[in-house]
Amino acid sequence: MMDILTAEEYWQLREEAIETNGKRLVHHDGFDEIRQGEHELFRDLTHYIELRPGFEMVIGENTYHSDFNYCSPHYDQPYPLISKFHISGSFRTITPGIKEISDDYIEQVGKSYLYYLPDLEEIHQYSTNEHLLVICIFIDIDVFKNFSQGFELLPAPLQALISKNSPPRFHSTVGEITPAMFAILQQILKPPYQGIMKRMYLESKVLELLALQLDQFLHREQAICRVANLRPVDIEKVYHARDILISQVENPPSLFDLADLVGLGARKLRYCFREVFGTTVFGYLHDYRMEQAKIMLAGTKMQVAEVANAVGYSHLGYFAKSFKDKFGISPKEFQFGKKTLK
Repeated sequence: MMDILTAEEYWQLREEAIETNGKRLVHHDGFDEIRQGEHELFRDLTHYIELRPGFEMVIGENTYHSDFNYCSPHYDQPYPLISKFHISGSFRTITPGIKEISDDYIEQVGKSYLYYLPDLEEIHQYSTNEHLLVICIFIDIDVFKNFSQGFELLPAPLQALISKNSPPRFHSTVGEITPAMFAILQQILKPPYQGIMKRMYLESKVLELLALQLDQFLHREQAICRVANLRPVDIEKVYHARDILISQVENPPSLFDLADLVGLGARKLRYCFREVFGTTVFGYLHDYRMEQAKIMLAGTKMQVAEVANAVGYSHLGYFAKSFKDKFGISPKEFQFGKKTLK
């Protein structure tokens, strides 16, 4: 392993990059700060945004010019709950000797994460020419509790975070960034307002994003509880298969190709998939396509034929029939608000 920079050394390099070949805009929009710098090891653009006290967002865009390692300490008091969305780029994280979490994992492009990891140190490893665009949301536990009436509906790690004085650490790969999440992320990156309206807009979008992530987390946890008879490795392969279907919705692999991609037999994949998601592989794909079509019809100016193609239907009539069978309304009627969904 190459040399590992301490957090202090990394921070000093970033400060030097700002002073010699960058800029710092404090209170750029009244409640935020932008830091931009260029160093021989990296290019850094970081936007810090305080949505309200104890509720912050950081948008980080970084490119690494060579392999790069640094140690990231987690000793803030109190340590926040962190939600993270990888829009671009991936990196490796090593956390030796911490029993609650994996000691070596990759945070990947297109996925979201939720974690609470106080009192430890992580080693982050970045690769040459890796371009990262990551949105992180930091929520003080006391602030999170203010949102948490009826917290028994939350996933178990978050219930512990609210109810225990010393909650256990956790790090969860929540799942793929869905099209609905991605649309919100793009709105966060390009807000249409300035000043106080921008702050209000961003807070509303961040809360909407968190609601989608927590819902995804809860459904994943419930699925795992339903399939206690399956091996954890097989459950992970089923989620990988689901993620492949979602990422290739326009042209999905066959069942046998999908099984090969995740390292299961086709028969076992069929069985495990139904156990986890309560439906068949392609029943799940059908429902996902319909939900994404509904989002596109409601939130874009795309024509019905364009939406059909985007979700993998080459025959417009078959798409329209599938949509009406699912929702009791034609795509065009839904798009123009002539009827409500059943």
